[in-house]
Amino acid sequence: MLQNIHDKAKGWVAYAIVGFIAIPFALFGISSYLSGSSALVAATVNGEEIPARGMQNPQLLNQVIGQTLLEQEAKNNGYRASNQEVYDIISNDPSFQVNGAFDAKTYEFVLGTRRTNKSNYENDLRERISNQQFLRAIDGSSFISPQDLTRYQGLFNQTRNVEMFTLKKSDYQSEVSVSDDEVKSHYNSNTSNYMTTEKVKLSYVKLSQDELAMTVTAEGDALKLFFDDNIDRYVEPEQRKVAHILVKVNGSDEKSDDEAKEKAQSLYEKIKNGSETFDNLAKTNSDDDVAAKKSGELGFVARGDMGKLFDAAAFKLAKDDISEVVKTKLGYEIIKLLDVKAKRQKEFEEVKKEVDELYKKEQAEKLFFDNSEKLQTLAFENEGSLDEAADAVGATVISSEWIERKQSFDPKNLLSSPKIVQAAFSDAVLSEGKNSEMIDVGNGTVYVVRLEEHQMPTAKPLNEVTDIIKSSLADQKLRKIATQKGESVLEKIKQSGDWTALELIGASADKVEKVANVKRVNRKLAQNVVEKIFSMQKPEQGTKTYSNAILSDGDYVLIALSGIKNGESDQTEGLQNNFTRIIGSREQMAMLKALRDQAEIEMFPENLK
Repeated sequence: MLQNIHDKAKGWVAYAIVGFIAIPFALFGISSYLSGSSALVAATVNGEEIPARGMQNPQLLNQVIGQTLLEQEAKNNGYRASNQEVYDIISNDPSFQVNGAFDAKTYEFVLGTRRTNKSNYENDLRERISNQQFLRAIDGSSFISPQDLTRYQGLFNQTRNVEMFTLKKSDYQSEVSVSDDEVKSHYNSNTSNYMTTEKVKLSYVKLSQDELAMTVTAEGDALKLFFDDNIDRYVEPEQRKVAHILVKVNGSDEKSDDEAKEKAQSLYEKIKNGSETFDNLAKTNSDDDVAAKKSGELGFVARGDMGKLFDAAAFKLAKDDISEVVKTKLGYEIIKLLDVKAKRQKEFEEVKKEVDELYKKEQAEKLFFDNSEKLQTLAFENEGSLDEAADAVGATVISSEWIERKQSFDPKNLLSSPKIVQAAFSDAVLSEGKNSEMIDVGNGTVYVVRLEEHQMPTAKPLNEVTDIIKSSLADQKLRKIATQKGESVLEKIKQSGDWTALELIGASADKVEKVANVKRVNRKLAQNVVEKIFSMQKPEQGTKTYSNAILSDGDYVLIALSGIKNGESDQTEGLQNNFTRIIGSREQMAMLKALRDQAEIEMFPENLK
């Protein structure tokens, strides 16, 4: 339905229709409005429908099916995130913050650029939190016995003694040649391997909040008016000069806490009855070594500098008063108030530079928000051109360089962003010639793009890839020769039980390398060589077992295993926890597999886009 509106409705007609459908959207949410009985379904999972919209391929659908099964099982087991948990994550997300604090307007704007609303986003977030709680519960039920851990550690720390000889494929270079006919034949049979990359050139309009900030100027008394309107931001808070005596809690057990509290209380009683002074005890009995050198003095602090518990005590004292024993995040403290700096309103001239920066930032945010809405609306209304949208926001339509479908992301070039590339090769832009939707690439920057030029993959000419093909064919021949010679020698070595068979390739046993105490984690040997060494059968006393490994570059390695030594088992709490996490992860995978095996799942691949 929305696609028909896009294709046929422009101007006041579009606004009328959008206004009409806004009512059910507001009452029921966009997702419920679009998920009517006529919507295409990609799959059903235990009766729950998964919409086909947005499912580009079976792999993505399989991921969504797994997620749906997890959500269903979490709900069946009573897991549901609280409103507070949802709020905590949203309010701490930097994407929704202004000057380090959550901002409702920014929250709604960012969700708008993501094509969602608060209801859908918060429901999705609640489900993710609930699923995480369920998975953590599975992790919490995992364990490994000390006996199993001992056996594993013994095997993992095992070392092996080996002897090795490497047949290097480069030694047989003179035996290999590649003819022009072979190159041509390979090219004709494998032309698809030598294609150019599909690519596009785009026209685009870019909006950047940082660039808008550079255009903002404060005319006349604008800065002073802004200062007056935001005067509460420019207040130097009350500060208090304090000293303290700290008694730390050594450890987390109840006894240690009681002992610290008792010691602090004893010090307080001495101050109270006059047998000792605060300054003297701060020098001799405080666990804050730095402050102790200055009779416990910490200097001036504002609310929040020392934590809520400290503030609650320090900011109700009168000058020269001493608090009772206070439990804080540091331990147990006795606090003395030395001086007070009253709250002070800063003057305009004093903070003019700061005011100017904040003014420009906020004006740029407003401009960015307003211009983004204009850009999005006019790019939709005038889908055949970006000119009107660009003029409305004071921007220029720019042409890009070539962008490849499999473009690697370069942070210095935002046009290589995966979001831009995805939009550039979408059906709407690539096939239908429409403007893209507004694309948020982060950091206060958005784009709208349209196709300017499209280049399909074509076969590269033979002369351009001849050297590549020759090198590839020569490498294949060298690998084959090295493998054939290696297999022949390995067979003879197994029969003779020693390295004399190396004479078959013109080598001698004194070229064999001996490597002692090879560990499973080894950076000097190739990984597949190490894996082969630890998969070889233990040799009988006085004998060796033989095998081979082929390196990634095609060299052939002959291996003789001569001895095995089991490793020690050094169990620690950290190691135990590590293995428990690994087992928990495996149990999660097993649980998801079991859910999938038991579920009623019906898939409709014909509905995938």
